Amino acid sequence: MEMNVRMPANYNVMSEEEMTYTTGGAIDLGVFYLAGDVASWILTGVMVVNWLDMLGGARSWYAVNKTGNIGTDIENAIQTWVDYTGSSAWNAVRSIAATITAIGGTILVGGVGIPYGLIGTAAAMLTA
Repeated sequence: MEMNVRMPANYNVMSEEEMTYTTGGAIDLGVFYLAGDVASWILTGVMVVNWLDMLGGARSWYAVNKTGNIGTDIENAIQTWVDYTGSSAWNAVRSIAATITAIGGTILVGGVGIPYGLIGTAAAMLTA
């Protein structure tokens, strides 16, 4: 059996120099990718430390202010969060960042996302 290769009518053979343009240039951005990875790890660490600090404060507040009625407790907690967040720009940044971590903080373990933010926050509030 004979195998024939059929190419389109407009097919052109490329030289080795021309192949450079099809596979990428000589620019290596590895250093920039590494810097981005390092910055990402540092920012993640800052977010987690901030979340733990704010979670400790929320846990202490809840231990003192819980009424036993979950509806009232949630209402009071939301109002306290709004008051704290609105008291200054720095408090707003810290409070919003901690809330983002509490809701969206996830770590991959074996390809499965474990929501450490939700689990940690729930455990802290349930044991307050």
